[in-house]
Amino acid sequence: MTTETGAIIYKAFAPTIKMMICIGLGIVLTKRCNFQPIYAKGVSILSLNISLPLLIFGSMVTAFTPENIKAFGPLAMMAIFYQFLGLVFALITREICYVPPDFQYGILVMGVLSNWGNLPTAVVYTVAKGSPFDPSTDTELGVAYIAVFVLVMTVTLFPLGMHKMCAWDFREENLARDKPLPLRQRWSQRFESIKSIIRPAKIKSDDEEQQGEKSHDSATTLSAPTASPSDVLSRHRSEHDYHKSARTTSTTDMEGDAEDGDIVAPDLVYRARFAGGADVTRKKSRASSFHSLMESTRPIPPTAPLDAVGIAEPCQDPTSPEPDILQPVCSRHGGETYNYHHPATPAPSIHAAKPPLKKKIMKYVNPFLSPFMAAIILGIICSTVQPIKALFVTGVPGWSGTRIPNAPNDEPPLAFIMDTATFLGSISIPGGLVLLGASFGRLKVPKNWNEVPFAAIFAMTAFKMIVTPIIGTFFVIGLRDHTSLYPKEDKMRTFVAVLLSGTPASVNQLVITQLYNPHGTADTLSTFLALQYIMMPILSTALAAIALFVVK
Repeated sequence: MTTETGAIIYKAFAPTIKMMICIGLGIVLTKRCNFQPIYAKGVSILSLNISLPLLIFGSMVTAFTPENIKAFGPLAMMAIFYQFLGLVFALITREICYVPPDFQYGILVMGVLSNWGNLPTAVVYTVAKGSPFDPSTDTELGVAYIAVFVLVMTVTLFPLGMHKMCAWDFREENLARDKPLPLRQRWSQRFESIKSIIRPAKIKSDDEEQQGEKSHDSATTLSAPTASPSDVLSRHRSEHDYHKSARTTSTTDMEGDAEDGDIVAPDLVYRARFAGGADVTRKKSRASSFHSLMESTRPIPPTAPLDAVGIAEPCQDPTSPEPDILQPVCSRHGGETYNYHHPATPAPSIHAAKPPLKKKIMKYVNPFLSPFMAAIILGIICSTVQPIKALFVTGVPGWSGTRIPNAPNDEPPLAFIMDTATFLGSISIPGGLVLLGASFGRLKVPKNWNEVPFAAIFAMTAFKMIVTPIIGTFFVIGLRDHTSLYPKEDKMRTFVAVLLSGTPASVNQLVITQLYNPHGTADTLSTFLALQYIMMPILSTALAAIALFVVK
């Protein structure tokens, strides 16, 4: 091993040691000092809403210029490319390996989102202080380049709605789903579906043939024999006998208790056979009981609900001293009692009022008004508009000290804002790493190791931290050598693009999953994250060393 190679490996490994120490302190803080989730939530609110936005704002204002702002496009393109690769690999993993029902959509979120926040920022802060970088400019420039990746991830997670996929895993129909079929059987069913789409003509001809057979049967059934005049006369006589018999039978049923089936007209029998194939028998008469009921009760008021049951039954008040006295007519409906002395309350309208246009617009604008997004947008504006930038930092050609005079302390008028941003932003990186360690300290050991999806866990770790970095490194090298998107003189741009290709999954998914899960846990996700962060010291060190080798 040469001295230069050893120096590259040490430079790549040094920030990893620093990160592992912070993560270890978070684990110890949770295990020994009772660092409960409610306390961690307060620190995360402070970091995500104040510290990290200020850190990115200060870095962007200092680093971005009208000349290097054009790096925004190539970096955003690489971020989208990495997200697409992660989504494809997550789909492959879910298809080949067993994934628990409560992580069917979470694995897709894991493939798309990566830790593009505190981990690469800690690496850049350490590596940019030595060669081949310029410590005076490349440290802030690296943080500003990382902010482009974080911007793409934030837009994907919240404005585009990917965070909702974490909630889909906990729907009842998803949790009640049976164990997936074997791979061969699933693909056999899919091939059959594809064949039915590719060959619709044959299926259509078969349907037309079946429809023709049904039409023929219907025509045969509908065709009735031609009746002669004598048949018509006999039919009228039979109908007359039927009506006479029906009246006689009805009178007999009203007077006696025995109720027999009545004679049905021949034409009704024919119609019933055509409709359903079964003979018709008239229902037994209930006229006597109905008339006796109506004679002993009061009439039903017009305000009675249509779906009320037990209409016209007298109400009895159990609290009354004379419970035998009849109360107003009422009915029972769903355990409630309707009193018909008052009109029934009309049902509310099913047509809800449409929200105003302002509310519809703010639904899509609010995600961009978060502190993080606001810091990035303001950072881009303040860094590219030269008069505004001269208010914050020095060295703006044609503006600093001339058109924009300095304050009495010989600093720009708004330099105190930059100092405050740097002061508060410095707690973001160590605070985030401690929170990450605290989340690992709260992991629970699985009760049944046979249910742990080891194949999917190893596959996702390999895809995110080995396969994707290999593809991303060669892709960035190709863009650097054959295009102007990654110029060789901008070493930090190439370094960031290669470094962020192999980071572990985002810890923000852990927080979101715990919020959407009714039990407030994320055990399956934690098992996936654990292996990736255990392998991080080795794989991230190797990737950082490769990135340093590429930019030299």
